[in-house]
Amino acid sequence: MKYLEWLNVKTGKTISLELDSFLFEWIKWWSDLSSFQKIAPLIAGIAYPSLILLLSEFTKLGGLRSDHFLTAGIAVSLWYLGPRVRSLFYFLLPLLLVGVVYDSMRYYSDLIRGTIHVREPYYFDRYFFGIDTDNGRLTPNEWFQQHTHPLLDVISVFFYLCFIPIYVLICAYFCFRISAQKNIQSRFRPMWAFFWVNVLGYSTYYWYAAAPPWYVARYGTGPANLQVAASAAGAVRFDAIFGTHFFSGMYGRAADVFGAIPSLHVAYPLLAVLFAFQYGALRIFSLIFYFTMCFSAVYLNHHYILDILWGSTYAVMVYLVLMRRVRV
Repeated sequence: MKYLEWLNVKTGKTISLELDSFLFEWIKWWSDLSSFQKIAPLIAGIAYPSLILLLSEFTKLGGLRSDHFLTAGIAVSLWYLGPRVRSLFYFLLPLLLVGVVYDSMRYYSDLIRGTIHVREPYYFDRYFFGIDTDNGRLTPNEWFQQHTHPLLDVISVFFYLCFIPIYVLICAYFCFRISAQKNIQSRFRPMWAFFWVNVLGYSTYYWYAAAPPWYVARYGTGPANLQVAASAAGAVRFDAIFGTHFFSGMYGRAADVFGAIPSLHVAYPLLAVLFAFQYGALRIFSLIFYFTMCFSAVYLNHHYILDILWGSTYAVMVYLVLMRRVRV
């Protein structure tokens, strides 16, 4: 318990109140905020779903969903809970911003996208990584579609589905366990690396738009069809095993079909590997995470090896830039 004291203007007497430490810290934190800091988060939390609602009135790209309110609600709530959860607010902020940026892409992707590359990634993989068979030279993706196994389906889909939660949990361990023990000030760097590698990847979707391998398998290497809906590709085998429609529904909400390059599915695990070796923790797990994701991306027919190399390069670039700008 702590005491909060202030001067009563009318009586001139000092008044003391015994308060719970959380409430004491919150009142002190609130009193130190400027008027802008007090009201701006609430305005932003209201403006975000309002803007989505406004855009839905002028487009046919979908309106408000529960996750829009969830995103705004989490951000606003964590801010107004004060100093005790400030670290959690700063930790989750990059993740929430990534969600906002990704969701917004549906409104402008068709307006700024450049030439869509359908043939080039396919023939690159077939030339440099192709596998010779009795049916001719196949890309690794094509070869794997002829050599599937239920156990590989389950393992691959699990990692492919959980790649963001796994990375966030790894970052949480670095931030709240390792960094706290070592008094590392740049504890939120892995999450900001996540944000920047996404921004870099999303921008690439437009200056080098590329069709995924499942698109070529289904529609060939001809001119891109912009009306094509996203596909779960090899992940539907998971739905077939367990009798669900989870992945068909999830990929139906994808923001951009022609965003195969780079593979962000492998960029996050490689960031985890780099930070794991920096912090000296979770190194084996992060390596397993990375190599399993590389395999899964190809096996499930979502990415070429070219996409994996590109995504891995972006992860290294972002890591090196952040390391150069901020010392541990």
